[in-house]
Amino acid sequence: KLSSSFNRMTENLEQLLVVAKEKERLQSEIEIAREVQSQLYPRSVPESKTLRITAVCHPARMVSGDYYDYQTVRDTRIALAIGDVAGKGISAALLMATLQSSLHAQLQHVVDGMALSAPGATTGTVPLCASNLVSRLNVQLFNTTSPEKYATFYFAIYDETTGMLSYTNAGHLPPILVRQGEATRLDVNGTVVGAFPFSNYEESRFELLPGDLLVGFTDGITEPENEYGEMFGEERLVEIVSRNSYKSDAEIVSTVMDSVLKWTGSPELQDDMTLMLARRV
Repeated sequence: KLSSSFNRMTENLEQLLVVAKEKERLQSEIEIAREVQSQLYPRSVPESKTLRITAVCHPARMVSGDYYDYQTVRDTRIALAIGDVAGKGISAALLMATLQSSLHAQLQHVVDGMALSAPGATTGTVPLCASNLVSRLNVQLFNTTSPEKYATFYFAIYDETTGMLSYTNAGHLPPILVRQGEATRLDVNGTVVGAFPFSNYEESRFELLPGDLLVGFTDGITEPENEYGEMFGEERLVEIVSRNSYKSDAEIVSTVMDSVLKWTGSPELQDDMTLMLARRV
């Protein structure tokens, strides 16, 4: 009996060692995925005389399904984007990478078209239009991903010469516009990207005035629940942003993040938390 028990114990130890090695391998691969994903977020903020941008993403796990981006397009225009991929973990992170590469490819196509339309060129210009770009992005994602993979997506173009901001909101939570302490919500003018082969996307425009603050966010900010099952909520976020809009962007981000964590009463995040602030100066 002693010999039989010892043999079973040895077999169990061998199985535990195999499981431990597999767990260590998976952990190493996830760490590599986290490092790769961190390189997908923009490394520097576009230089602008009239727009200040601040963005942060706190993943709930090692990798995130949230996405934010910004880049200068042909000197005087700045593209802004924030999105939330359906799902969590590695699969969401992979779709986030696909979304990023697709957006950059579409922006590069526009930039190349603008360059060809310079004086002396023989081809016409490719217009930088938010709704057209999101439409092409939707088709590309639908054709390259499985049907259940999709993302909410907000894309805006800020023209530094005029102060005009045009945007298409593809099913994303409406960003908050704070003007002189008063908050309004922007439009939702399209469905999510990647779910349907053909979707109609509209475009909205308004002038971003000096002092205006635009706040984009994901549901990881508004949907975390407290111990009673009550969500943090969009109204609470709007109130916090409005009350603190005079503070620096870094202070606003810190205040929002701290408020959500205090609401849940847990240091562990329930979902990826992403904020993107754009302030007209």
